[in-house]
Amino acid sequence: MANTNNFIQLDDTDVNILKIINEDVRTSYRQISRSLDVSVGTVHNRIDKMVKTGVIKKFSPIIDHEILGYVLTTIIGVRVRGGKLKSWEEKIYHNKNIVGIYDVTGEYDAFLVAKFRDTNELNIFIKDLVKDPNIERTYTQTVLDVIKEDMGSSNIL
Repeated sequence: MANTNNFIQLDDTDVNILKIINEDVRTSYRQISRSLDVSVGTVHNRIDKMVKTGVIKKFSPIIDHEILGYVLTTIIGVRVRGGKLKSWEEKIYHNKNIVGIYDVTGEYDAFLVAKFRDTNELNIFIKDLVKDPNIERTYTQTVLDVIKEDMGSSNIL
């Protein structure tokens, strides 16, 4: 894995390891080594190096929110009073409904992706959000159909 221009270069073995663990992170090093015809030590060393270099940030489950009752997905644009974006984001970061916070360019300062059990829960969330004196404006869109939502894997490999 050579580093040019501060980017990590992955070879075919690294990419194939990532593809396997993207499919199922519980796949054992032994299973990966058999699939790729490399040693278990090679798999261990490659994964360890990808963790240390930040290619792999963490190993975590992908949760199906709908099974847990969170059937409503929304995208919420938020305009925050000048200079208050960072502190507002820190405050809202741990809200149980929010699954993504993105700083953006354009008319809004941030977009939230949030999951709710129903429109009543969304209504309460939005009303609480606009009570914050640092919020100038919000724009809420409800997702009708999820075509792709796979934050844990990547098709760029």
